Amino acid sequence: MPVHTIQQRRAGFRLWLSLTATLSSAAVSQWFVSPTVLAQDAVAQDADAPAEIQAAPSAVVAKPAPDSPQLRWLPKIQSAQEKLNAEAFPSSKAAREQLDAAISSFENYLDRTPENRDNWKQFLGWSSLKEELAKEQPNQDTLLQLEKRFRQNFNGLELSPFTSVRDAIKNYLIALRFGTDQAKSVEILRNRLAQLADLVQNADLSKDNNARREAALTVSYLDQANQIPELVHEIHGAFSRPNARVLLSADYVHNKFGRGVCEPNPVCEEILGTRIFGNSILSGAVTPRLIPSSSQAMVRLQLNGDFSSNNIGYNRGVKLYTTGSAFVSAGETIALGPNGLMALGDTHTDANLTTNIHAIDAKLKIIEKVAAKVAAKQKPQADAIAEGRMENRIRTQFHDQLVTQLAESNQKIGNPSIVELVRLGLDKPMRTSWSSDHYLAMLWKVQQDVQLAAPSACPHVVPTTGIALQIHESAIVNLLDPVLAGRILNSEESEMYRMQFGELAEGAVRRDNDEPWAITMAGNNPIEVQFEDSKIIFRIRTTKLDRGDQALEQFATIEASYTPVLVDGALQLVRDGDVRIEFSGKQQRGVRAVSLRSFLKKKFDDVFKAELLDKPLRIDEKLPADLKGLKLAEIVVDEGWLQAHLN
Repeated sequence: MPVHTIQQRRAGFRLWLSLTATLSSAAVSQWFVSPTVLAQDAVAQDADAPAEIQAAPSAVVAKPAPDSPQLRWLPKIQSAQEKLNAEAFPSSKAAREQLDAAISSFENYLDRTPENRDNWKQFLGWSSLKEELAKEQPNQDTLLQLEKRFRQNFNGLELSPFTSVRDAIKNYLIALRFGTDQAKSVEILRNRLAQLADLVQNADLSKDNNARREAALTVSYLDQANQIPELVHEIHGAFSRPNARVLLSADYVHNKFGRGVCEPNPVCEEILGTRIFGNSILSGAVTPRLIPSSSQAMVRLQLNGDFSSNNIGYNRGVKLYTTGSAFVSAGETIALGPNGLMALGDTHTDANLTTNIHAIDAKLKIIEKVAAKVAAKQKPQADAIAEGRMENRIRTQFHDQLVTQLAESNQKIGNPSIVELVRLGLDKPMRTSWSSDHYLAMLWKVQQDVQLAAPSACPHVVPTTGIALQIHESAIVNLLDPVLAGRILNSEESEMYRMQFGELAEGAVRRDNDEPWAITMAGNNPIEVQFEDSKIIFRIRTTKLDRGDQALEQFATIEASYTPVLVDGALQLVRDGDVRIEFSGKQQRGVRAVSLRSFLKKKFDDVFKAELLDKPLRIDEKLPADLKGLKLAEIVVDEGWLQAHLN
């Protein structure tokens, strides 16, 4: 395995939870369904099949409303069963050619750095990959595990030679799944559509997690198989609302980004032949005001201030002692676009300058009298010139300073590349924004291709002060699915998990007296988080468990429920009762099931501790310097959304 620093090894699962919690970001998708899951669909109606594979209506608890939009999908779903076309399946021949080309390029790349070549090949299981691909019918489960070798948070895996092989294996797997037995694949898709029709009629997909998972799996199958794109688009579109949101209240924007202004400047002008020297000062305040905009967040920065100057004018031996005063206003709009903050260049300035001549000094009194008459006559014109120049100067300075400050801000809040996402094969979340009179909102959609995101906006009442952070349960599911779906976690690599995941993986680390173990994660949605009734429910779904010489090929669900407890701004998650472990099928009460359930409980008691956090989390200690002073004031968990109020 390549050598890495501690910092390079510490992102993994903890990083993704942190990104989710802080809304910094990343769009991901459910790409791989374990080959065994696709095969099991063929026996979906078997009474002994796992509950996850049987028709979902048996687990339905929420009926769709009579006017539910999802009922409009039913005719399209029913007609789609007769439109399935095996000729549209992805070509395994083309996918294999793509994979062979990526492998050849990768080997050429490694040959240029022979000192690292053998380490990388050993780490990636290269010989196993070449051996599997040499078979007439490669084992899809083996290829899936080899593809997962490329989805780890280690330095180098973000480089294109690595990602090209990873993506090519993914495409080849999809092509094999649907092309190996096309007739059987068509029948599986037809069964999935029949189940989807039942789900649409009997389950509210926006509220029923089990039903939504099954619907998402069918949509994924159809998309990967190049079938019924109009149906895929419609269902996917109904679950494409942003699932991570930050809302800044107008009060917070005003208090945080308003600032005082005190800018002294020298005066050096020539007006109507008179050279003027002196000093001026502009004092006042810049106040931000939210501008309603549904397409992108917009803020109007308004400067209101008082200008004063004290000057001496020189004109052919005559001195004029003057003062000036004005009320000045200036404003410009900034917008939050895809690449960060930008000034719109609509700078407006207005000044009403008043000047006074306090004294005129010349060698002769007659000259002073003449100068006074000339000055009085020219004063309106001179004031107009001075006022126009002052407005132009303030307009230029205001815009230039704003552009400079926005460039500095964009270095912090822009849209930089996140190398950890590339290593794990995750896309950055799509960011949008809007503003109203009361809020500035930044929205992220953690969703890639046909993953299902949020069906609607967060229903919780948004506080009128501070910042509201909102996360939908789909964001976490979508983030973890590509990394963990179908992956086999085993004791031999437990130390590597700890290297990547930190203390979050402590429970998985093999103890000296442990027998070897392996846990196969479910092929879709292996990790689920549910936000409901003030509870945070963590759910892990597996398909197989091996321990020593014992093996249990049964679906299992490991579940733990937590109550958020907030005391003086410190958050702790307190477990409700014991960790729950359930097996599906006939063997759930057999001797092996009892033994393996005990093993799982011990393992996951270490993961899902009675108090999940080692110490209560203080958000104020984790915030960047620009957000210091905020504390976690409230947390609301319900209807699929978690909302945290920072104030």
